Amino acid sequence: MKISHELDTLSKILLPFILFVHIMFFILEAVLWNWPEVHTPLIALLNNPVSSETWVQALTLKNLFINQGFYNFFLVVTGVWGYFLILRRQYVAGYALLIVLCFSAAGAGITLALSTKAYLLAFFQAVPAAVLFFRLFPKFILIQGKR
Repeated sequence: MKISHELDTLSKILLPFILFVHIMFFILEAVLWNWPEVHTPLIALLNNPVSSETWVQALTLKNLFINQGFYNFFLVVTGVWGYFLILRRQYVAGYALLIVLCFSAAGAGITLALSTKAYLLAFFQAVPAAVLFFRLFPKFILIQGKR
């Protein structure tokens, strides 16, 4: 029985969704953070306000959110590069990068759920990434064994 190294249909649906979520986090956190329409609802989800004034809290957290946004951007780059390598039939490296993406995203989503009230955001960050992780990891192990 031959096992395909290509991504299955569900994986091809989950991966773009995960990348979309993280590019949106990048845009919101690193690019649009100073907009009150962006930072006000996000700050409301935090459990540890640094000020009663939303604009003061947004200014205080600005550099942290820029950093967080770029973390999300680098996850997107990791996922795109991994998928590109799979398309080029460099399966071990491609799957390794996608597994890093999924592990990081799922871990960050779990951390978000445990440390804030952003449960819906955490769900959309963690669950698709965890599902994709558990779909890719066994295939990655098999591919490594055939090298």
